[in-house]
Amino acid sequence: MVFEIILFSILSIITAIIILLLNRRSFDLKNYNPNIRGWKVLITAAVIKITAEFLFKKFTDVTLLRILSLNWVIYFGLIYVSILNIKKSFMMLVFLGTLFNFAAIAANGFKMPVYVSDLLSDVEAKKMFLLSGKDLVHTLLTEETRLKFLCDIFTLHPPYPFPKAISVGDVFLFAGVFAFWQDLFYESSRAREDKPANNQRG
Repeated sequence: MVFEIILFSILSIITAIIILLLNRRSFDLKNYNPNIRGWKVLITAAVIKITAEFLFKKFTDVTLLRILSLNWVIYFGLIYVSILNIKKSFMMLVFLGTLFNFAAIAANGFKMPVYVSDLLSDVEAKKMFLLSGKDLVHTLLTEETRLKFLCDIFTLHPPYPFPKAISVGDVFLFAGVFAFWQDLFYESSRAREDKPANNQRG
């Protein structure tokens, strides 16, 4: 998920720049501060998630695995930051995405159920891996899965370089990331254009 957010951020930045260029607008990111309250919590959550998944794959100590399995608590941090900044449109999208994903994992043993499409390669191997419990944050979607509509049921097929399934919550999160970058570049462009006008008044 972290990789997808980084990739989507890059695509969002490129899109924002193209839109500004087509509209013949300049921008300067130094002229705009997004002012996201609690942003350090977001950085901490990302670090915890990446570290937990890395350690889960490298070590087999039972006590350590039990601790790592609690990595879902980062959702509380994401929800907290979203609420702090709820007046920002992109944060409303992040809040909804986080809430939907948390509801899905909370209803299914704190792991996100994944639908494995028959169109993917090594379907059986992927299903066996998810059933084995060797994935820290995912499990296989089955008939017993609750809130299926909130689980990872939408498959990203090739030519996407890393085919995988995403959820409704992920779609909202991606939309929030996209909206954040559009807002950042648009506001920086407006601030740059307003600056000469303010200087003339002075």
